[in-house]
Amino acid sequence: MIPRVRIIITSILFIIFLTACSNNQQSVNEESFLGEWYTIKGDVEAYSFLKDENSYIFTGTQGMRPVVYGTWKIEKDKFIIIMDNGTTTEYSYSVVNDTLTLNEGSEIYTRTAPLEVRYPEVRILKNIASDFNSLEFTAPFASDINWGSFIDSTHSYKDFTLKGFSISAGTTLSSLSISDLSNYIKDLGFESDTLFVTEICNGYWDHDQIVTLCTSQDPEITNDSVYIHISSGIIVK
Repeated sequence: MIPRVRIIITSILFIIFLTACSNNQQSVNEESFLGEWYTIKGDVEAYSFLKDENSYIFTGTQGMRPVVYGTWKIEKDKFIIIMDNGTTTEYSYSVVNDTLTLNEGSEIYTRTAPLEVRYPEVRILKNIASDFNSLEFTAPFASDINWGSFIDSTHSYKDFTLKGFSISAGTTLSSLSISDLSNYIKDLGFESDTLFVTEICNGYWDHDQIVTLCTSQDPEITNDSVYIHISSGIIVK
């Protein structure tokens, strides 16, 4: 290929690349940031960017509780936050589709609500998996949950199935680990359900939310390996 032609083609491709990058970076102002941003990488679970009569304000939450407050603004190519204690921090930023990236990836946020926000019953499963990380639970997955309750003044008992989510882990059977999981669930405010008790399952409830803790064993396995299966669901009335 003639060198001059090669240079021209290279220049055209470079211009196309820059144009594509420019198109991916959305034009933003303060109004573009309003709403909820959920953390992919950062120090809190989510930020709410809001607007009051005089300024743009934000709240950062952890465990669904506000933990940081302040104001924010956009100046040229900088995203600036001012904490309620007066500390000011400037960030470079980019917004592509529903993703906000600060300081070239040091913090990343999305408008897409995570599973535990769309389905609150998932939060306890995420907490269990995090706090008992040595058990290496699976990610939460949709599942059917068997449950039962008294349905009238005659104490008629009815079994039913509700939609929920579950996590599972394989481990060596230990009464201590099962006891720890049970106590953890009760420490979160759940009460043991005396109706839902079997040799392999225990049930817990807190208002309309139920949790089941079950174990199972492969009959072909001769050692004490078991599967722990924890489910959570909301009883819709």
